[in-house]
This record gives sequence, C-alpha cells and structure tokens, in this order.
Amino acid sequence: MLNQEIIIHGTTSNGKVFRPSDWADRLCGILSSFNKEEQTYQEWVHPVVIDDIRCIKISPELEERNTAMFRFLMDFAADNDLRMMNYPQQEEAEETTDSVDNSAEEADEEETENAGGLREIMPNETASAFAALSVLRPTLNDINRFVTQVNTIQRAQGYRLLGVFEAGKTGAVAVCGFREVTDLLSGRHFRIDDLVVIPQYRQRGYAVQLLSEVRRIAQENGISQIHVDSHVGAERTIAHRVYFRFGFAIQSYHFVCNID
Repeated sequence: MLNQEIIIHGTTSNGKVFRPSDWADRLCGILSSFNKEEQTYQEWVHPVVIDDIRCIKISPELEERNTAMFRFLMDFAADNDLRMMNYPQQEEAEETTDSVDNSAEEADEEETENAGGLREIMPNETASAFAALSVLRPTLNDINRFVTQVNTIQRAQGYRLLGVFEAGKTGAVAVCGFREVTDLLSGRHFRIDDLVVIPQYRQRGYAVQLLSEVRRIAQENGISQIHVDSHVGAERTIAHRVYFRFGFAIQSYHFVCNID
C-alpha cells in the first residue's frame, strides 16, 4: 500500500491544462457510485487547487479500503494523460518527472501508428466506455447504473458499442453506440445513438474510423442505411462536418414533446 497521499494533477504530460475547468469536482461526483456501506469517497478523495491548477488528492488508504474506486481513479489519470505525484512533495516530483514525461512523449510519437485499436466493447467490459460517454452525456454520473442499464436493457434492444483504445489505456478514448432498427419508413437500418471522442484525443480520425466500422458491419448484415440524430448549435459544427464528409444528408426534423 502507498504511504503518501497521491495527487492527480490537472495538467497533462505535455503541460496542457486539463478541461473542463471543473473536472475535479465532476469526477468526485461520479465517485459517489463507488460508496459502500457507510463509507463515502469524501473520506479519501478531495478536490484541491495547487498553483491555480485544479487537482485531486487521494488518501493512501483508498487502495485497500475501496480498490475499485482506486483503480478507477488511476485509470482515469492514465487514460487522460494526467500527471501523478506525491503530496506534499509535488514540486520535487515535477522536477524528477520531466525526463520521464519527455521519454513518454517520444514513445507516443513512435507508437502512434500502432497504438491500441478499434474493437467491439463486449458486455464484460461495458465500463470501459463510461469515461467517453460521460463527456457526451453529462448526466451520466454513476458507473454501476450505466453498466446495468446498457447490459440489461439497451443490449437487449440490439444496442452495441464500438471503442477505440490507445496503447496502455483501459478506457476507450472514442466510442460509438448503435443498434439495428426496423420501421415502416426505412425498413432495416442502423441508428447511431452515441458518437464521441474524448477531447484530448480528437483530430486523430477516430470518429471516421468508428463510422467506417459501423458501415462495414451494416454491409455485412445487408443493411443499406445508417441514421444519426445530432443536436443543432455552434458547438456541434465539427460533428456535422464529419457527418457530411462521411456521406450523411439531412432528411428530416426531429421533434420532441416533453410530457409533464
């Protein structure tokens, strides 16, 4: 067991500040799903500010007290390339990690072409899609509820998940959720419900890789159409551009009626 408090620092190995600005508070909110008995995450995990950078401080006891929560935090840090250091010796740690970070960057450059890969996310690894999908769906804040809903309800309705995994990361950095639908208008077709790339991993072609894989699966199954809904607004401009370039066309409005 570790004997020093751990800091997940809000900067990446190349010095970029992690976004969104409230990431530490949001992550701590997600940790409530790991609470057990009368013990809560507040006993071991605290958002802190170090040199105007939002960070998370983790008690060394967490690894034994709640292993699942500890592993989730370690995976989150690794998947998002966040710096790790001991507390309160973070300044010393920053000096000693400079050479490590530089070598890691060089390794990343060498491994770019062979890093990770695209594969279907099976039921036993549904949790690996949580981090990415929680970016797309901010209301997702309970990993256990997420896994239960996907595996027991949505998969029964034909929902499938594809993920892009980079080397050394247990969580998917890009995810596509889709399902087969049959209706009177379009017959059999695929409907994409979720498509997201974690911000730090965008502009690497992952969205197009996922769309291409959905198209390949559709062709194998004799399905001739893929449908997707996308919200309007300036923040969705890049997503719309990806869809247009891939061959999607706008064919209808999507109406929603909220029932009180």
